[in-house]
Amino acid sequence: MKDTYLHTLGFVPLVPSYSLYHSARSGQGAYIPPTDVRYQHLYTAQDGATLFVYSWLYEAGYMLTTRENIASMSDIVAELDSDDPVLLNQHIEAFFVLHGGVASPMLQAEAGQPDNRLHLRPAREQAA
Repeated sequence: MKDTYLHTLGFVPLVPSYSLYHSARSGQGAYIPPTDVRYQHLYTAQDGATLFVYSWLYEAGYMLTTRENIASMSDIVAELDSDDPVLLNQHIEAFFVLHGGVASPMLQAEAGQPDNRLHLRPAREQAA
């Protein structure tokens, strides 16, 4: 259920749940428990920031981060103790507003394909 919901929000799994893999971005080994699944958002923010989400198979909650492998507490955008989809979506929208909005998708759709872009509410509605 969590996987399907994260896909509808624009996230894709980074790698299958391997216990040890080398990050393509850092080249460093990282231990990932088999119950920990990481996703990356298809869209970057206008300022180039990227959003990742950690999801756990047998535990509620999510962790939103700006890095695939957390290096410091400043990499953590939000930690959610529940699977509440409204709360998760609010944090995703707030991230993009904070970083200037949504930029082009990392994966461009081919010509003639449907528009699957993320449509967020305007910033003024979120501030209210």
